[in-house]
Amino acid sequence: MGMCCDLEVDVNGEATFLVDKRIILSFTGRLRKLTRSNTDLTRSLKIVLHGFPGGPQGFEQVAKFCYNGGKVEITPSNIVLLHYAANFLELECPNDSAETQLIAETKKSLQGLNFWSWSELLLALKQYQICASIRKDSFLVQKLLDSLIGRLGFTSYESTCSSFSTSSSFHSSDTRSHDSSTSKFTRTTWWFQDLVFLHIDMIQKLTKMMISRNLDHKIISKFLFFYRKSRSRHSELVQQQRITERVIDLLRLLDHQNSFSCEGLFDMYQAALSLKISRRSKHKLEVLMGSQLDQLTVSHLLIPAPYGKDYVYDVNLVLRLLKFFQIESKIFLSQLCKFEKVARLMDSYLMEVAPDSHLKASKFSALVMAMPHSRETHDKLYQAIDMYFQVHVELCEDEKIRICCALNYSKLSTETLKHLAQNPKFPCRRAVKSLISKQYNPIDLFCHTMINKVLRDSPFACTANGNAGKKRDESHESKGHSSREKSKRVF
Repeated sequence: MGMCCDLEVDVNGEATFLVDKRIILSFTGRLRKLTRSNTDLTRSLKIVLHGFPGGPQGFEQVAKFCYNGGKVEITPSNIVLLHYAANFLELECPNDSAETQLIAETKKSLQGLNFWSWSELLLALKQYQICASIRKDSFLVQKLLDSLIGRLGFTSYESTCSSFSTSSSFHSSDTRSHDSSTSKFTRTTWWFQDLVFLHIDMIQKLTKMMISRNLDHKIISKFLFFYRKSRSRHSELVQQQRITERVIDLLRLLDHQNSFSCEGLFDMYQAALSLKISRRSKHKLEVLMGSQLDQLTVSHLLIPAPYGKDYVYDVNLVLRLLKFFQIESKIFLSQLCKFEKVARLMDSYLMEVAPDSHLKASKFSALVMAMPHSRETHDKLYQAIDMYFQVHVELCEDEKIRICCALNYSKLSTETLKHLAQNPKFPCRRAVKSLISKQYNPIDLFCHTMINKVLRDSPFACTANGNAGKKRDESHESKGHSSREKSKRVF
């Protein structure tokens, strides 16, 4: 009996196929159900299929299977389409000898998955992403990603013989991938470029599986940074925003200690500002940045102030990063060197922001007070404060006093103390000491008593009115003060 085209099949509104109704219906249980109400077998029919996995390409593969009497060559390029299309159409054999033959064959072929070449595995993943059923069935993607992750632990890879009878194009693609990877990437990151085609949903599943299999978190974070940057070049703004927010969530799953690239985090932060990601995602990213504060340089922190602000740099961001660093580092109090690094970083940052004529005293004061006990020397802190006072001549005495409370005079060099003694811009030492005594506990007061001793031995003079007699008066006053301080040392 000859074939005729008496069944019109609209696949996802993308393409229409004219097929032989008798042949197609003999294999597809779903289409038989859809045409069951039609009693006139001689009349042409039209069926519209929505959400068909693989679209027109997937239906074409199934049609070949039906027209070829239930036989088809299964390859890495069509195994995923055949598997999901067969499930969607409820494919079966006309005779009862082989139930759901195509589905059984695809599952059998997956048993040799670990013998596929790298390129064949990537082809299958690409086909998987075409299928509309990606969220309905995790069996196949689990198998594919398991095999993929198993190969990432190697420093290099070789294509093995395929379990399929495939064309030479698969193997030549492997060679190109291998050559490019060895020339562009290190032995641990050769696979980065090959996986950029994956959708962010697949990347999320892949990342979680890599973490569960204890792959190096530093390599995972490098891949996520690389993936976000690569995909952003060819994506619309909405898609870039979605990818960035999802990558931030995935980075938070990693170990925060020595797992991230500072450049990667700040590069992503700059991109996030232009993409206007959600406030929640921005907060998560800043927490990650704060955890790496001891690894940064001052250039990382020189981020321009938000649009419409008068001050030059985003000081509020730095204050937030300091807060997140201190919260994160409470868990690792033994790592005091981290606090010392951040203190040095803040000294450099203060030197950069001090000349800003629009920087408010409250913000500058918050910066100088941020790491009060972590500096080995306060010389740079003094220099930054001195510079700020030079630019902000309008500051009142109270504002200067609050800022100077951050200075520990015992940590100033002799040269700096000499400069301070002759600096009329700094407030009276007595006023600073008075404010400190109100803010600090007895142990801190003892420390400041020792500071006063250093100051008495230096040529420091009270700058309130600058006369020499005042210095002599302070000398007499300090003797009385010393006796009072002895009682405080009991604490």
